[in-house]
Amino acid sequence: MIVRTAATGLLLVTAVVIQTALFPALGLGGFRPNLLLLVVLGVALRDGALPGLRVGFAAGLLTDLLTTQAPVGLAVLVLTGIGYTVGVARPYLAPGSVTAPLLLAFVSGLLGTAGYGVLSALLGESRVTFQLLVQASLGVAVFNTLLAPVVLGLVRRLSDRFPIESSTALS
Repeated sequence: MIVRTAATGLLLVTAVVIQTALFPALGLGGFRPNLLLLVVLGVALRDGALPGLRVGFAAGLLTDLLTTQAPVGLAVLVLTGIGYTVGVARPYLAPGSVTAPLLLAFVSGLLGTAGYGVLSALLGESRVTFQLLVQASLGVAVFNTLLAPVVLGLVRRLSDRFPIESSTALS
């Protein structure tokens, strides 16, 4: 369990470094993918609601502390909610489905970005407009869908290499 936690932490740190160092130069239309959201999605799809919630909290905290200027807690709330919701929906998805993870990557990118934008607007961020919210949500959703096979594949390999013990895996 400790090795799995360390490996997941290393994956999150790697994702935040790539997201902050490489992706700003690769953004299309000012929008870039959200790798941390994809890692949370992958963990929730593989391991269930509780691991998705935990990794969502850690990823959100990393996002809030290292990559955004918004109040601490917005990304925590959004990514924790996505991790838990996807983990709860996991039993209802076909295990070998190729389209379900891609669809979830699109929807989670769309809803995660929109949720973050709405919460920012509610907290007084004046730069958030409806048009920007729609454009950013669609941009992130498309980018996340394109990167989903790579990121979800890495999370799957991590999960297979370091499985959660059955006594502690609460989904």
